[in-house]
Amino acid sequence: MVRMDPKIESILDKALAGEEISRTEAVELLKVDENSLEMYVLMSVANTLSRRKFGNSGEVFAQVGINLWPCPKSCAFCSFAGKWNMIKAPLEFSVEEVANRAKAFADAGANAIFLMTSADYPFDRFLEIARAVRAVLAPDIPMVANIGDFGREQAEKLVEAGFQGVYHVLRLREGKDTEIDPQERIKTIEAARDAGLDLSFCVEPIGPEHSLEELVDRMFKGKEFGAVNHACMWRVPVSAGPLAGYEKITEVKLAKVVAVTRIVVGDAIKAMGVHEPGVLALRAGANQIYAETGPNPRDTIEDTSKGRGFSVEACQNLLREAGYTPLEGPSKVFLGRWRK
Repeated sequence: MVRMDPKIESILDKALAGEEISRTEAVELLKVDENSLEMYVLMSVANTLSRRKFGNSGEVFAQVGINLWPCPKSCAFCSFAGKWNMIKAPLEFSVEEVANRAKAFADAGANAIFLMTSADYPFDRFLEIARAVRAVLAPDIPMVANIGDFGREQAEKLVEAGFQGVYHVLRLREGKDTEIDPQERIKTIEAARDAGLDLSFCVEPIGPEHSLEELVDRMFKGKEFGAVNHACMWRVPVSAGPLAGYEKITEVKLAKVVAVTRIVVGDAIKAMGVHEPGVLALRAGANQIYAETGPNPRDTIEDTSKGRGFSVEACQNLLREAGYTPLEGPSKVFLGRWRK
């Protein structure tokens, strides 16, 4: 006879019934042995919750990296960090190049377009690029800004430039592994919400050095912040800096964190993401993945589409392999709901 740990069974029964689980219960789920029966039931429960919520619809978000130069924030996990001297040839895409790449993503079937810069990228220049991108996209394709910290006035300007959302995260060990004040990250999230921008949040960048309690704290932070899109992302080791000696977590570990996050956040979200893409996590509650082009802090080449980045087509095929039908047309996630 097959028997489960009754404590884990009880927590998962609560999740299936639509009840919230506590931080302590989330930690217990993360303790599950990855080779156990409980691990596969955990993944199945999270998968069931997402299939109930999203049907079998999956989404592809596409991100265009705009610049590659030494960033003064020097995050311990980032290849852009100025202190690690990994960038030998600084690069910045022109307005036209960013617009062309964004349009190519949309034409290929991406459901939302993300524009990403280093933390110190000039805000006015970013707005100029954003307006050009907005002009070449269909009006209903959402744009999402992935940039450094900003205030309420700048948030309003993002809305005026055509953005529906922001990707902004209180990252794991913010202020310790980064030279960024955690309160500044939170203030930016609040400014974005007050201006009517939807929040995309993530438990990231996950490494073997993080405790279960740290991971659970970030799961609940995204829930507290009212994120419409929650996600989990592993840390890709860079060859320099204080974290260079740490390995990347396994796909199985990432899938487990995705599953627990999906259970924690409940049905308030409109998509559950995972990065980098993989079928295992897509069978553990995730239904949204990313295509990428241009510079990327997890890569060491100028154009991540020739390295770690996936194409829209590759993402769509991965969704299909996991039993999802890729959404056609604009994302159903970013609607600027705080304005409504």
